[in-house]
Amino acid sequence: MLYVAIAAVVLAGLLWLMVSTTARAIERMREGTLLRQDLPAPTGAFASVHARVDAWARDHGFHPAGLTKLLAFPELAQAPDAEKFWEYTAAWLDRERRRLLIVQHTQGRTFHHLITLYRDPKSGREVMVNTTDLPTEFFVPQPPGHYVQAFPGQSLNELLELHVQAEAWLERQGSYERVKAPLPLEMLDRLSRERALYVTGLPLWKAKLLWWHLTKGRYLNKPVSALYG
Repeated sequence: MLYVAIAAVVLAGLLWLMVSTTARAIERMREGTLLRQDLPAPTGAFASVHARVDAWARDHGFHPAGLTKLLAFPELAQAPDAEKFWEYTAAWLDRERRRLLIVQHTQGRTFHHLITLYRDPKSGREVMVNTTDLPTEFFVPQPPGHYVQAFPGQSLNELLELHVQAEAWLERQGSYERVKAPLPLEMLDRLSRERALYVTGLPLWKAKLLWWHLTKGRYLNKPVSALYG
């Protein structure tokens, strides 16, 4: 019984740490990205990742549109550089199709996002389609107008095919017009703030974080037509 009690206390402590850390991160997101630095060129392990994605992007009509790094945990701002966790982000823009490719690399892991912005010409409301391989994309709810689908482990070719299908699905729902995003990384900041503002506006949102975490898997590997249709 003693071991069971100890295990229960340890588990409760880990869950509390996860929830409190996530809550602080969401609250920081409401203020936008902090401690972001534009980069002239990719460095370190990100250089090979960037080269691979850049070759694919150029082959598929995308052109470079920004390169930056941001401090994943702003509370480490005063810590030595060796203790900081930087997230490297690069963006490419397909101007003809008004489609974005964004790559995020942190702690040896790389994730991709294909994003298309739309506007309803009647209401002026802006919506987006986001196809990603980020497995934690549904850690917290998406706000209205964010049509997101996550397929962890898929290649860029597969993600692009899924994204084109999602665009076609949304365009069948109404007379949406694609919106040009001239500053992709700033737009990503804005989308993050919108999501954080939506989540923190929900009743008892901190108490629901654990439930959202435990149920996020049921949204993975499903197209927007199944999630929002």
